[in-house]
Amino acid sequence: MKTKATLLALTFVTILGASGCGGEDTSSTGGEDTSSTGREETTATTVGGNEVTSVQASSTQVYLTPSGGTDASGTATLTQTPGGLEVKLDMQNLIGDEIGTEHIAHIHEGGTCADDRAGNGAPVRYPLTSVITAQDGTGTSTTVLQGGLTLDQLSSGTPKYINVHAAQTDNETPPGISCADLSPGGGDSTGTSKGGPTSGGGTRG
Repeated sequence: MKTKATLLALTFVTILGASGCGGEDTSSTGGEDTSSTGREETTATTVGGNEVTSVQASSTQVYLTPSGGTDASGTATLTQTPGGLEVKLDMQNLIGDEIGTEHIAHIHEGGTCADDRAGNGAPVRYPLTSVITAQDGTGTSTTVLQGGLTLDQLSSGTPKYINVHAAQTDNETPPGISCADLSPGGGDSTGTSKGGPTSGGGTRG
């Protein structure tokens, strides 16, 4: 009887030992599973950053071609910004100008570049910052048109065009030296890169 009792006791102790080892293995595995949460949080932060920086402003570019027998040409980039409609002129081939020569510029409404070149200039709608000639015959200017004006408004309705004028010599508005139609059907001087053409126009000049 004592022998049987001893064997039962040893068997019971052996079973308890095996259970204890199993418990230790389970707790060790659980610790390894919890170590991956940091990588997931880092990825989420990166994705959020990309979303914030992906917003782009609506923009249109038109091409100014020579007028009045000049070689002056350039681009006008119109960008919708929170502060208003930005018009940036980048001109080249301002041949014969002294450094610092001023060229007034406007957005005209009620006509086209073809009309202006035929001597029938339309009224000025939006005056633009003058283009100032640099040493290499280039010139730039930037104007922000406020009052809620949009690209869609410039590209629709009455024909409009951007005109850069010759240097001022008297009280009269000088003739245009480079022009770009902003409205559909305004002629072949308009090229766009995004968002469609634009326009302007209000005092004759």
